[in-house]
Amino acid sequence: MQTLILNGSTRKNGDTEALLHAFVSRLNGEVMVVSSGNDISPCVDCRYCWENLGCAIKDEMQAVYQFLETCDTIVFASPIWFSSLSGPLLNLASRMQAVFAASRFQNKKLLGKEKKGVILLVGAQPETKEVPTQMALSIMKYFNVQRASVSIVYSLDTNHLPASQDEIALEQCREIAETLNRQQSLSK
Repeated sequence: MQTLILNGSTRKNGDTEALLHAFVSRLNGEVMVVSSGNDISPCVDCRYCWENLGCAIKDEMQAVYQFLETCDTIVFASPIWFSSLSGPLLNLASRMQAVFAASRFQNKKLLGKEKKGVILLVGAQPETKEVPTQMALSIMKYFNVQRASVSIVYSLDTNHLPASQDEIALEQCREIAETLNRQQSLSK
């Protein structure tokens, strides 16, 4: 099993990483983690991808595109900033423009198989989860993830209960990883 994780947090050892650690600790297979620490620029809307396959920006995203073609699962992990996904996660996701443009303008489907999705969101305000959830679900469509195959974990109110102590959210992360492992072994 191959899993691509887009980590939208810039904070080391923070709430987002606590959920990711619980998830990855039980996950089998190959994992690629992409974060703001990678050398990946956001889309600059140069429109190269409207007429060419791929992206004009040659950076670490090229390896992500290759991994994305064959991976089984996509994970969006993000803190909630101003009732939204984090800027770093949106910057990473913006580079999916090349995949969208191949389909829309060149009638080429770059991502063949349907993928499973996982959304891990952390935030200080419990009432702010709806908008980032909908944004993540919308973006995941371009990663060839269908809504029915998405699992979501929230750790909210992190100013009072850090994600590293949110046993319910941590257990949900572990359970999702184990479910993905079982599904993968059944599909072999």
